[in-house]
Amino acid sequence: MGLVGFGLAGALVVAATEASHVAQSVGLTNLGPAQKIPASLAKRLHHVSSPSSSSTNWGGYADTATAGTILESYGVWQVPSISCSSAYPAINDNWVGIDGFGTGTVEQGGTYGYCTSTGAGPYYWTWWEFFPYNGIQSFSSSVSAGDWIEAYILFNPQFCYGSSCGVYTIVVNDLSNSAADLSVVGNPTTCNPSNGACESGSDSTVECISESLVDQGYYLPDYGTTTFATCDATVNGHYAGIGGLPSSAGATVYKVTTIGFLSGLTQQKISSLTSFDYHKDHFVITWKRYD
Repeated sequence: MGLVGFGLAGALVVAATEASHVAQSVGLTNLGPAQKIPASLAKRLHHVSSPSSSSTNWGGYADTATAGTILESYGVWQVPSISCSSAYPAINDNWVGIDGFGTGTVEQGGTYGYCTSTGAGPYYWTWWEFFPYNGIQSFSSSVSAGDWIEAYILFNPQFCYGSSCGVYTIVVNDLSNSAADLSVVGNPTTCNPSNGACESGSDSTVECISESLVDQGYYLPDYGTTTFATCDATVNGHYAGIGGLPSSAGATVYKVTTIGFLSGLTQQKISSLTSFDYHKDHFVITWKRYD
């Protein structure tokens, strides 16, 4: 089973300037210009019909809530150092988002590490997207393994363009190198009349995720562990850790374990939630296998 994931709508503002494309390598020789993920991959998405505690692509935590009650997702993680020496092409992406967990839209921003089909890399990028309008938008290759990333998605139902209201803002800050920072403001007038989907989404799920793309022909590179120092959300007026929201918020938390698309075995193991900034907002994801 797959979840909406690594796959933008018309956006009105992109703030920050992309730095020169410098390859970020770990234990490898000079690799030349950093490479983005292939355009064909950036346009391919995967879905799930309903929330579950396991997935063939997602690993991490997600909350479901009454539609329209989620106004913010927030996460801080360290970009994992990936290995390109054993299995490639390979991609691992880490992100925070609103929607996507059993819904037909998703708004997300984060980082990815990429090994090419020749085993070159790794290449690291910041990115963002509004699904279902187009694919992942690779933004800056100034990000490096080990950088601390702060990302959040905000939904403001009072922010309007003309008569259309409900605007998302996606922000990804590289706390170690501001050249990789990005900020994007969505346009609620970008809708698809054929399916009723608008950029405002359903605002009914929130998540912090490490993603595997084996179902799209890419191995999950060995990254050791990925630490989400914090994963928080604003749901129904309450700001708290993703697992620490009060019952009055109407949220249900899921620990989502990644099951290998080919192996059928645990591919990413998710720790229990502990407290960092807020109650039950800190967790570690451990890499287990390539496929």
